[in-house]
Amino acid sequence: MKYLIKNVEIDPVVKEKITGDVLIDNGIIKKIDDNIVEKVDEVIDGKKALLLPGFIDAHSHIGLNPEGYGFEYDDTNESSEPNTADVRAVDGFTTSDKSIKEGARGGVLIYCVLPGSSNPIGGLGFIAKYSKSNLVSDFILRYDSCIKMATGENPKRCFSAKDKSPSTRMGIASIIRNYLFDGKNYIEKKKKSQKENKVFTEYDNKMEIAQKILERKLPVRIHCHRAEDILFAIRLKEEFGIRVSIEHCTDLIKVQDEVKKSNVPVMLGPVMSSRSKVELMDMTYLSYKTAIDREIPFSCISDHPVFPVETLRLQAGMAINYGADEREMLKSLTIYPARILGISEEYGSIEIGKKDNLCLWNGSPFDSRSKVVWNNIDGFIN
Repeated sequence: MKYLIKNVEIDPVVKEKITGDVLIDNGIIKKIDDNIVEKVDEVIDGKKALLLPGFIDAHSHIGLNPEGYGFEYDDTNESSEPNTADVRAVDGFTTSDKSIKEGARGGVLIYCVLPGSSNPIGGLGFIAKYSKSNLVSDFILRYDSCIKMATGENPKRCFSAKDKSPSTRMGIASIIRNYLFDGKNYIEKKKKSQKENKVFTEYDNKMEIAQKILERKLPVRIHCHRAEDILFAIRLKEEFGIRVSIEHCTDLIKVQDEVKKSNVPVMLGPVMSSRSKVELMDMTYLSYKTAIDREIPFSCISDHPVFPVETLRLQAGMAINYGADEREMLKSLTIYPARILGISEEYGSIEIGKKDNLCLWNGSPFDSRSKVVWNNIDGFIN
């Protein structure tokens, strides 16, 4: 299908705003200019609305604990053992979660869906795009895009209650390190079999994932709130040479020098929620300003359902209220998470050659009175 969006204020995110038209052919942006004249299947009159790329929530549990279903559909954590590296969030994803539609009304059209944080090694996440389909496959942008790990209070609480290890931060660190050391041994066994022209008969799914981590093919997303846990994540990156991002990073201000030096991206948030546990004691919107001022790669996240994804933009707006640069906060919902997730060649900005992941707004997305009036999946929204 070929369609033309006319008469809009276009914010490409990576360039200055312009007023004009956008031509899309078969889901790809082909032309951005003023007064485009082209034979198309559909013309959309934007009526001077603001055209933005769909927002990207780089840390979500959407579809794993769908709204209104209760325990029966809560598939956020497979907390039966400390290491569940081989479980896949996509196998628990429920397309009928009402939050998916609500998220689109708040401009969020792409998610990175992760298992929860009860386990030191929690499982594989995936990247999804908004769809009205009932089929999980229609949501998928990238299967098994990362692996989730967790430190601190959550795994301590989960396994102490079971009278199992880990019950301390030391135990959590030990389990994660031993998994990666076992992965190194597994790689060597494979190499030895290959060298001796033997069939490798010790296939282990968890170790296959460890191999991808150690070969830097699979990034590690580490749940960390407190400064101590953030520093552990940085040590782990340095010890094993793996790709790491720090999830939540609540105490960023305390360890900003170390995070800056490590060049590790951080997924900041959610902040628009209560301080429901000790690790959130120093939670503050000033973290966003700190990341911007120190030029630390970051993304603004919802952690849905901890914080409702539909209002992710308002959390970014509150960060602006606390001194964060407005332009940078827009990037934290678009191009920055796209870069961190490795999908920026197709998503995160409005540029020729990128996908039509688009929303029309009737005002600034940081204003609570504004709303999405059109997106490329639903069309016009009442």
